[in-house]
Amino acid sequence: MKIDRLLSLVNLLTENDRMTAKGLSERLEVSKRTIYRDIETLNLAGIPIISYSGIRGGYGIVEGYKVSKHIFSTEDISTILTGLSAIQSISSSSDISPLLAKIAPTTSLQQPQSDLLIDLSSWFTLNEGKNKLNDLREAIAMQRIIVIQYHSKKGYSERKVEPYKLVFKASHWYLYGFCLKRKAFRLFKLTRIQTYELLDEGFEPRPLEAIKLTIDSENDYLEAMVLPASQQVVLTYDQKDKLYLIDKLGAEFFEEQDKASAVGTIVFPLIDQEKTVDFILRFQDKVRVIEPPIIVEAVKSKIEQMYFLYKS
Repeated sequence: MKIDRLLSLVNLLTENDRMTAKGLSERLEVSKRTIYRDIETLNLAGIPIISYSGIRGGYGIVEGYKVSKHIFSTEDISTILTGLSAIQSISSSSDISPLLAKIAPTTSLQQPQSDLLIDLSSWFTLNEGKNKLNDLREAIAMQRIIVIQYHSKKGYSERKVEPYKLVFKASHWYLYGFCLKRKAFRLFKLTRIQTYELLDEGFEPRPLEAIKLTIDSENDYLEAMVLPASQQVVLTYDQKDKLYLIDKLGAEFFEEQDKASAVGTIVFPLIDQEKTVDFILRFQDKVRVIEPPIIVEAVKSKIEQMYFLYKS
């Protein structure tokens, strides 16, 4: 958009004593002719841009008109760039340099280093989740109602939703929107949306309620653990499965052990019996429950039910 480019141009000239038309065109990825037109537009708007002739010539803003060059520090820009890179990893936009030029126009801050790298995209090339995210962002930006076919704990249903935000929590994406069926704001896990459609029907934004991020499924069980607990769950596992289990659970729940031992121990607090049993069964034959007895019996009972289901 032209207004974005004009803002970027003002920032570049504010942060640099002078820049050539060629340098400006390369930074903003437009032609020099476009730069000339933009400079004329800014002059007509009252921003005093002057030209310098000679070998070190170019364009600059009258010195008395300039604002502070220290709005953002290098550390500030590094943090902002980390966030922008994370968004870019799941966005259809291929370049964040125009946006970076607005907030970090100096060449020295073009690629600030950060100790964080956040990539929210999938490991797999066929990333349908990315397409879903981009489509939902479009619906939010255009304030268009969407129809989703959704799987919840209560079953499969079709919902008409006013989309407001995309939320990333504990390795899962959620859509935060107003459900026209329930007449209330809801969080919809993206992996549970089977199909969706953007309607031509728009909506007037409602006052947003605070987003409540609570336990939504067994996948979020460990997030709710608050130590100490009145009772602990103890699991054992074979060393060959340790890395797999650490990826699923987090290393903080693994007890220190003798390196020579072939069996390890996992300990975490018991909060809810039903959720704990379902959570443990996710790991199939890779763990064995040792304590407490009530969980041992509950897991055995569930396995027996599964056995008779297949036996029949």
